[in-house]
Amino acid sequence: MNFELDADQDAILGAVGTLLSRHAGVERLRELGGDRPAYDGDLDGHLDSAGFADIAEPGAGNRLEAALVQEAIAMSLGSVASAYRLLVLPSIPTPIDGPVAVIPAGHSGPVRFAADASTIVVIGDHDVRLVDAVETTSKQTYTRLGWPAGTITDLPYGKVVADVRPSEVRAWVNVALAVELVGAMRFALDLSVGYVIDREQFGRAIGSFQAVQHGLAECAVALEGARWMTLEAAWSGDLTAASLALTHALDATELVFHRTHQYCGAIGFTQEYDLHLATMRLPALRAEALAHERPTAASVSQIWGVV
Repeated sequence: MNFELDADQDAILGAVGTLLSRHAGVERLRELGGDRPAYDGDLDGHLDSAGFADIAEPGAGNRLEAALVQEAIAMSLGSVASAYRLLVLPSIPTPIDGPVAVIPAGHSGPVRFAADASTIVVIGDHDVRLVDAVETTSKQTYTRLGWPAGTITDLPYGKVVADVRPSEVRAWVNVALAVELVGAMRFALDLSVGYVIDREQFGRAIGSFQAVQHGLAECAVALEGARWMTLEAAWSGDLTAASLALTHALDATELVFHRTHQYCGAIGFTQEYDLHLATMRLPALRAEALAHERPTAASVSQIWGVV
């Protein structure tokens, strides 16, 4: 794996950065409802028309560029189901238009994007099924976790997708969720670093205190480790790498969540401050990840064959 971006990847990130600066970000998320946002169909449409939604070829094993694009979307707090479109749908040969929600078979409870999805992807132990959203009964579920969500009360069996391994699709779900976690953590950490540089106490910036520096450095190390493991998994398409990447991303979220709120103090818990727009997404993504599988246990099983 080359750790330097090539010219094409630099150009892709420059282009998506320009698009996101115009159609995403904190101001746009607050327009959509803040930590209770509506689905951003406008951003979805711009990503689609610019060609970013289909940047990974169908069946591609290397989806690094898709992961880089999704990382940028996550850092811009996009309220769209782009991670699944960019990283999971290339494993499904059936063309799918519009937003998708992805759930494990037998799931109950709120589902990200369920009320806005055109298609529900159901991952079972032995098959992957597609359910047309018009055939389901779902209702909007309001949470304060930074995502549009819905609860599905009537889910037909749907159509089985031929020649698709559930383990492969689940691995790419792991990569997609890890990328989203990394992007949200990056936003939270960058915001917190800026805060401790500007905030003064005892006549000096609180970021000048060694304990604060050490704490944020630990966050940066955990985040960078998770990021590079995630990009490696997107590059290799390896099932074990995907489980390990999500494992490390989930571990990093606990540290980043607690430290960023600790160092931002009381203002970090207010609606006016932007920190919660990113950090409240972390427990939602964590719950979604663990609903699909336990990535640590999956890694152990894949490496050593332990069930």
